[in-house]
This record gives sequence, structure tokens and C-alpha cells, in this order.
Amino acid sequence: MQDNLDPREYRSPAAPKNGEAAPRPITDREVPLTGQQTPAAIHSWLDGELSESAVRQSDAARDVDFWLRLDREVQVRRQMTTPVNLYERIMEALPTSSPAVAEPWWNRSFTLTPAVAIAAAAGAVAIGLAVGATVLHAR
Repeated sequence: MQDNLDPREYRSPAAPKNGEAAPRPITDREVPLTGQQTPAAIHSWLDGELSESAVRQSDAARDVDFWLRLDREVQVRRQMTTPVNLYERIMEALPTSSPAVAEPWWNRSFTLTPAVAIAAAAGAVAIGLAVGATVLHAR
């Protein structure tokens, strides 16, 4: 199956008017980041420069709640461990022998078939004739 990579397929059927740019497909539109900025008091509290009560008195109480919930979730995640049976299943799935290291091309063994030998000989004769003709022609 071949993919159709023609960008014109996704254009809207309406033609642009008065030199306007054609509308871009929805998947290509950029979404502006209009979210709120974290207040400086929150940064100071997270850095340990302010107390939680001082930050809660400002208008950043909602942000404090968010960061406290996040900290509780992180603490829970830090306590999580992988179950022993999952670890054993992973280790059993690993191959017992180590993978072979790929050898460089000059160390690899090769098989010389009669067809390859004839082609190599013909190439060597052709190169010899070209070099000989060049040397004789130069004199």
C-alpha cells in the first residue's frame, strides 16, 4: 500500500480571496500558550525562602494546593517497587547467550563462487587494458 503524500489533498476546497493565505489544516495549527504564569511567591516557597502560610495569604493558595498534591503523589510513586514476579519474567525473557559482535568487513570470511571469480578476472583484465592503453597513448 502506498501513502498519498500530496499536500494538496488536505487543502480546503475554498480558494483564498484577495491574496489571503490558504487556511492551514487543523493538524498544523499552533496552539498559543495562554496559561497563567506561576507567581514569584510560589517559586520562593518551593525554593524554601518563604513559609507555606505566607504564600497561602496571597492569591496563590490554589497553586500551593497543586504543589502539595503533586508532592504527595511523588512520595507515593517513590515508594512503589516492581513486583518480584515481573522482575523474574523480564530476566527469563532475556537471551542466555550474549549477541554476536558484528565483525568488520575486512575480517569476515567470504565464499568465492565461480561467477564472482570470472567477473573479478574480467574486471582486472579491463583495468589492465585501460592502463596499458593510457601508457602507450602517452608515449
